[in-house]
Amino acid sequence: MCANHDEYLNISRRNRMTNGLSRRNFLKIGALTTGAAILSACAPAVAPTTGGEGSAAQAAPVELQWWSFGLGLPPDLYPHGKWEQELADAYMQENPNVTIAYQAMGWDALAKMATAITSGNPPHLILRSGIDQILYALEGDVALEVELPQEFKDDLPPGWYEGMLYQGKNYMVPFYTLASGMVLNLSIIDEADAMDLVPAAPERTWNFDQYLELMKKCTFERSDGSQVWGAVFTTQHTNPFFYWPEQVLSWNWGTDTVRNENGQWVCMLGEEEGLAFLQWLQDLYFVHNVIPNPSGLSASRWEYWNQRSLLGGVGPDIGWSRRPGMQVDPETLVVSDTEQGFDWIFVQVPTDPGVAHSSVWGGPLLDVNIVPYRTADTNAIQPTIDFALWLANEEHQKWLAQYLLPVRMSALEGVEDPMLQWHFEHYIPYGRQRMEANGGRAREVVEQLELVLQKLFLPTPPEQAVQDFCNTIDTLQWMGSA
Repeated sequence: MCANHDEYLNISRRNRMTNGLSRRNFLKIGALTTGAAILSACAPAVAPTTGGEGSAAQAAPVELQWWSFGLGLPPDLYPHGKWEQELADAYMQENPNVTIAYQAMGWDALAKMATAITSGNPPHLILRSGIDQILYALEGDVALEVELPQEFKDDLPPGWYEGMLYQGKNYMVPFYTLASGMVLNLSIIDEADAMDLVPAAPERTWNFDQYLELMKKCTFERSDGSQVWGAVFTTQHTNPFFYWPEQVLSWNWGTDTVRNENGQWVCMLGEEEGLAFLQWLQDLYFVHNVIPNPSGLSASRWEYWNQRSLLGGVGPDIGWSRRPGMQVDPETLVVSDTEQGFDWIFVQVPTDPGVAHSSVWGGPLLDVNIVPYRTADTNAIQPTIDFALWLANEEHQKWLAQYLLPVRMSALEGVEDPMLQWHFEHYIPYGRQRMEANGGRAREVVEQLELVLQKLFLPTPPEQAVQDFCNTIDTLQWMGSA
């Protein structure tokens, strides 16, 4: 009989003593707010031009540096940078005095981006930006407050604009919404004769004990010798930011990496709930054998997924269901991957006691926005704002709605899409960003989180595996701390 959530809590308490350590809500979007406090921006809010004297077309020639990270468009149709370059070309044709120098950025360039901004030498704007980039800009004294047109504010989901604000000010142009939850391979579940364990429609909620039971049923060896696993956890990512699915699981367990408590940052992984969560993770391999050995594992869980050898996990957003070769049943929302030859479905992330509703990766402070910057060339400020707003206009938002979740509600008018509705009801209002990002220390925390997971699967007892992590949290110079 496996330990449940309460038993894991009791285990963590003993170890610490021993070791000293619905469609009716279709467009009702929850806002995220932050209580962190840091420097205010040095530049006044900039409003868009409305044509005539001072408009982009009549302004002096200017060159704008535009960086963007991958949006998650179908790679076969739109490899990263293709659509963005098309937009840049179209804007330059409309505005001959503006040159857009576009650069597609890979996720391995996050450190380069942070250094450029904090050193006071940013590009003019970055697409796929959020709270991290705002804090970098404030530190580098290049933050640019943006005044959105009223029609744009009115076109956002309820509460979205308020959720974007930092210290009561807006530094972003919203571009799209994002909610990455959990998927399950229904073909593997059917192969394991475990369809009765799939979370029931329409909400598709469940708890960690039920999730573990399904993982056990779906861990087996096929007659051809191929192995199927309940889950996959990597401890050697090329980029430590890729550990966000583990953080999503921790939120739904009822813990997190850190929290801000009256201006002081606290290590949550060293507390009872955090240690219990780490023990649960460790037991997946050493007790239940439902995951491959994570120690030294660098392969992505989605490599297993594509090989039809993984039950599922946290990660995908609605864009997955809109890729080429995907067919969605509008009644059941089952997605058939006609190229890989299996069926899958979105479910809510499992929760445990004390968690009112499952959380997913998302929200208005996530990197789903355009952040403009104040550079040395003050003549570039207005053209930067104008270009950012042009990127997020209604025409581009309607195009984006083919593949992702646009931020303008007008882009969804007249759309009858049950999958979209399900996401807006069960995912979008419950999107969260990692807490450490609100203190400007996301990179340091996720780098330390990787070390915790590496130690955990040596194995090392959770209360020992997390010691260095908590010591680092105590010594970090946090933005927004008292």
